[in-house]
Amino acid sequence: MKKKFFKWTVLTLLVAGVLAGGWFYGVKPLIAKIKGDVIDPNDVVEVTKDTVEITFKSSGTVTAKQDIKVTSKPSGILKAVYVKEGQYVKKGQKVGLVKPGRNEFEDYKPMPIYTEASGTVVKCLDSDNDRDLSERDLSLPRLGTFLNGSYDAADKATCFLRVVNMDILQIPIYVSEQQVMKLKKGMFAEVQIAALGKDAPALKGTVSHVSTQTEKSGSRWSDSKGFLVIVELPRENQNILLGVNAAITVPVQKKENVLVIPANALFEKDGKSYAFKYLGGNKTEKTEIETGLSNDKLVEVTKGLAEHDKVLTVLPYGESW
Repeated sequence: MKKKFFKWTVLTLLVAGVLAGGWFYGVKPLIAKIKGDVIDPNDVVEVTKDTVEITFKSSGTVTAKQDIKVTSKPSGILKAVYVKEGQYVKKGQKVGLVKPGRNEFEDYKPMPIYTEASGTVVKCLDSDNDRDLSERDLSLPRLGTFLNGSYDAADKATCFLRVVNMDILQIPIYVSEQQVMKLKKGMFAEVQIAALGKDAPALKGTVSHVSTQTEKSGSRWSDSKGFLVIVELPRENQNILLGVNAAITVPVQKKENVLVIPANALFEKDGKSYAFKYLGGNKTEKTEIETGLSNDKLVEVTKGLAEHDKVLTVLPYGESW
């Protein structure tokens, strides 16, 4: 009994499938051809000439092009700070005084700390930003702080303060191997700073560096790798602060005054490209076309259509695809 029921079920499904297929691929297209279905005017667009542009988009954090760590040469106790955060200093200016040794009983002559560049004084970044705000040092080092010094390896010494030049800003981003092939040094970059407001005009930047090898992203929250690309941006009296987010758009390829159709008017099948030309009177013609540059909105047509032709943005009724 169960076997008989199973056979009938399978047979019923097969018949239903055949009927559905026959309707979709046979009867329905035939009715459409005989009847001539009404085409919605909203689904008809004109072939025009326009500009097709491919862009690279990314985002990053604004940094200063010059950001120099100032350290003490000898290790010792900080005895004086001569500058304040936000103050402009000149190269070679005395900014602090350190007494070599680990305590007050070591009788060494205090030594000054000098800057190696001109710029604005900012505090060193706190390496432990996860600490409670009340426990974090939000200013320059306090008097009595012990500073590890170095005469030849400043990266291993305690950061006393930083001197930044904010006339030229940088936005480092890390891109994939597919993306880096599209980017070249000197390319124009449009930069949108969210902190300036949504209505603020885009700023003009330049791609100043494109790495030739993968690097770590440099973020302590991520171990991801990519190709380092740097976009430079003149500050030009804009109120842009370090660490704010920036959206970057780089025009990669552009063609002007070329024949185009909307991206949704392109239909692809078996490795070929087609458009459905509207002939009027609810009639269409499937036309093979050749395409060029394209983005998510427009497709360049190099062969198969002419300016002012009309095409559909949807498949005609009864067309199997």
